[in-house]
Amino acid sequence: MQHTEAAAPHQRYHIPNLKRGLEVFEVLAKNTDGISLSEISRITGYSKNSIFRIICTLEDCGYVVKNKDQRKIRMSRKLAALGYAAFGESNIVERSMDVIRKMRDELAETAMLGTMLEEDCVLLEQAPGRHPFKFLGEVGMRICFNASAPGKAMLAYLPKDELERRMASMKFKKFNSKTILDKKTLSAELERVRASGYSVDNGEEIEGVNCVGAPVFDAHGYPIAAIWITGPRERIGEGRFGEIGAKVRAYADIISARLGYGLI
Repeated sequence: MQHTEAAAPHQRYHIPNLKRGLEVFEVLAKNTDGISLSEISRITGYSKNSIFRIICTLEDCGYVVKNKDQRKIRMSRKLAALGYAAFGESNIVERSMDVIRKMRDELAETAMLGTMLEEDCVLLEQAPGRHPFKFLGEVGMRICFNASAPGKAMLAYLPKDELERRMASMKFKKFNSKTILDKKTLSAELERVRASGYSVDNGEEIEGVNCVGAPVFDAHGYPIAAIWITGPRERIGEGRFGEIGAKVRAYADIISARLGYGLI
């Protein structure tokens, strides 16, 4: 990690330990499965002793947690929550949940709301489906862009430069034979999303589990979030994608309007 700050106008006022702590945050955000103290030291270029002291402080404040073996460190939900608040996602939840519940009631499947966080999507809130057998996520869980309806919904409407940047760094994690694993295929899929107005996960992460989603735009037309439904293939089959997609997009448009989309 680079430490040069030729362009930093306030370098002489920097607090070294705070700067180091922020760089550790950045490393943790990019290693969601956890990373060792030694690896953090190698990436940042700071001594193990310095990193140890930073991690101890963050752990005592509740911002990081350690895996069961105590060898790997990852950021906690408390740290992720700061990111949500910074971009107003708590406001999105407040303005969305009645719509999410209406979507759940009409379609009877679990309805979800999520946003982008670094290199993944993150689940912000959900309304459990009405069926005895339903799928639920854990609020705060990370979701891959290339294998999810919300990921595709938001990617499809990003500004061109941001989309290119995200695609260039995407890891394309494989879950099964249906998972999209390259930029060319994903780009074609995003074209379909833009043409139809909705996105799908056709069992690309969990076989037999399908999702249909749509983007939520802020006042400037930026895809700040996505909503989607998830359920078994038997109830959300390919033959229903168009019908369900139109309904999910209509609900997403209601939330977008509340956020000022179309008024500027």
